[in-house]
Amino acid sequence: MHAKKIIALLVSAVVCYVLVTNTTKIRKNPRVTRPLRRSLRKQERSLTEAEQERCSAEIAALESLNLDFTIAKMLSGTSLAVMRGSDIVSSMLLSSGLWEQQETAKAFKAYDLMQQKESTCAQPPCVDKVFLDVGANLGTWTFYAAQHGYHTVSVEGSPPNFALLQLSKCLNPDLAPRINFVDSFVNEGSEHCLVVCDLANQGDVTLNCKAEEWTEPAMTAYKAEFTKHNRNVRLTRTMTRQLDTIIAQVLEEHPNFPNVFHGMKIDIEGSELMAMRGAPKLLAGQGAAELPIIFSEVWYHIRGGPQPDAYFQLMRAAGYELRDPSCLWVWFAEQDAATLARIMKNGIENVCFVKKGSIPAPVPQPPPEVALPPPVVPAPVPVPEPAPVPVPVPVPAPVVLAKHERHITDAERQTCSAEIAALVGLNIEYAIVKTPLGISLAVMRGNDIVSKALLEYGQWEHPDTVQAFEAYNRAVEHREKGTCAQPPCVDKVFLDIGTNLGTWSFYAALQGMHTVSVEGSPPNFALLQLSKCLNPELAPRINLVDSFVSEGSEYCLVVCDLANQGDVALNCQAEEWTEPAIDSYKAEFTKHNRNVRLTRTTTKRLDDIVAQVFQEHPNFPNVFRGMKIDIEGSELMAMRGAPKLLAGQGAAELPIIFSEVWYHIRGGPQPDAYFQLMRAAGYELRDPTCKNVWPAEQDPATLNRMKRTLIENVCFVKK
Repeated sequence: MHAKKIIALLVSAVVCYVLVTNTTKIRKNPRVTRPLRRSLRKQERSLTEAEQERCSAEIAALESLNLDFTIAKMLSGTSLAVMRGSDIVSSMLLSSGLWEQQETAKAFKAYDLMQQKESTCAQPPCVDKVFLDVGANLGTWTFYAAQHGYHTVSVEGSPPNFALLQLSKCLNPDLAPRINFVDSFVNEGSEHCLVVCDLANQGDVTLNCKAEEWTEPAMTAYKAEFTKHNRNVRLTRTMTRQLDTIIAQVLEEHPNFPNVFHGMKIDIEGSELMAMRGAPKLLAGQGAAELPIIFSEVWYHIRGGPQPDAYFQLMRAAGYELRDPSCLWVWFAEQDAATLARIMKNGIENVCFVKKGSIPAPVPQPPPEVALPPPVVPAPVPVPEPAPVPVPVPVPAPVVLAKHERHITDAERQTCSAEIAALVGLNIEYAIVKTPLGISLAVMRGNDIVSKALLEYGQWEHPDTVQAFEAYNRAVEHREKGTCAQPPCVDKVFLDIGTNLGTWSFYAALQGMHTVSVEGSPPNFALLQLSKCLNPELAPRINLVDSFVSEGSEYCLVVCDLANQGDVALNCQAEEWTEPAIDSYKAEFTKHNRNVRLTRTTTKRLDDIVAQVFQEHPNFPNVFRGMKIDIEGSELMAMRGAPKLLAGQGAAELPIIFSEVWYHIRGGPQPDAYFQLMRAAGYELRDPTCKNVWPAEQDPATLNRMKRTLIENVCFVKK
């Protein structure tokens, strides 16, 4: 007995010692223990003790700026230091591990296509490839370049961003020798500027420059303009440098850098024209270096010129061609008007400037000449009629497939003849995409953003899809599987409202789920039917419903913007749309240079659709695995037509919903009407990971962010 007591006392003493020791460590170094106090986001990781020791100077610099930071683990394997607070780029990196991945890959593909010139350096052996990154932000382009063997010159003037970049460099010791940072803002000259930091998106800063120094009264008056529009900004003074000066200094410090850079990206929030005006030597190839290809962001409200055409004129005068973001197709001067109209609509556009002769533009091959027969020598008498000269028959150029496009096989044409005939009947020119997941999807060849992304990259919203399905699987772990009218019951059912081209539905089927996929657009529905036929192993799990969804059985107009034909919106009313009303409505779009197609349709309630599905599929369980809804601002109207589904009183209940929310949502003054409806139905509003609850008092911050972005992804989880 005494021995047992002694052993028990010893064990208690050891436990107490461990607890006290760990508590002391927590107090001494709260950053190490952050994971114990809060859950990490999907792509977030903690600093290791070795990293804290090796990067102590960089961490101290961040702490001196009072910057709450964390580490994002990129899908490429690099680790980037990011902000914890309100910053769009940081939030995306923490949730998906990606930022501008498609644009980055496209630009570097163009850099590699470039016809390399002979280059020299002051001190051989010369470095092979150098990439210039002006406006490095958190370094996604810079570290991508370093991973692909480039040396970088990365220019960033924002003190928080620069401090985060230095920590990121320390966290990637294998890439660090190739990364060179320059702490500076760039402009036309050495001017006095204000750095404007919107506290709702702290990593993105803009400049306002003038010849004389900013005084306190001038700064106060300038800040009042932002306050008037409910924008909270931080203003700080700074000086700028010319890009030519920065390049000359870099080449002096790195004599092994070649005098021909491989490529450049510039993204400095509307100051691109001013920066290029400060780089006449670089653009002319007369200074320390020359630059054959530039990937640039262009703002409509560009500084230093009335419109982006001032930027285009400067670059053309320097010998650059204006090309599309792939850097392959030349935009001729007469196409600038269309480009400007698109920038007016979107505010921002990505373009590529290529020094003439650096990347040959694709030119269709002329048809081969048809050999003419030898001339007929006429006899002296009689003179015969001259033989007709055969006309060369043009040979059609072969169709060049997009990166993820494939041909449809003869067997598929035969099996899917009815689906193909339906598309031909709608005059839809289609193509087939082979995604990296092995799924074949039918897409449009024309103006459609989702189709273009699938053809070029083989995916659409993939990080969002993966994130949502992880949440669906977590939610069901804590709930009963449900029952069905006719056992054995199907295990998992996914509800997809606004299926579009089916990326979410086919991903669900690939994960073993049965789907109820609701899509009302006739072109999209016809493409979905062909996609289902092209994937016979997934087809038994995919159930397509041809319907638009709204609050009731209303008369609606389907609004299709011909610049993005796969994305349609609804405008519904109680009485039928007359021809004069349709003409008047279309005139509003024409006034704003938007070409739309309007067609009448009726809608169905979501409760009615679900009831019909369960009648047709009695083996479906009464608890859905999850739902995605993305119907271009009509989400609130659809949910008002699903009171039974939301309350769990009808044919089924729904524990988790991944939803797109528009700021200008239909059926309510702002998205808070949508949030209130869902809370009243017993749902919690959460962030897109579906993990972190957004309390009611945080809704104003969400709404303020949506005023800028207009669209937000949210998650609703049944309590």
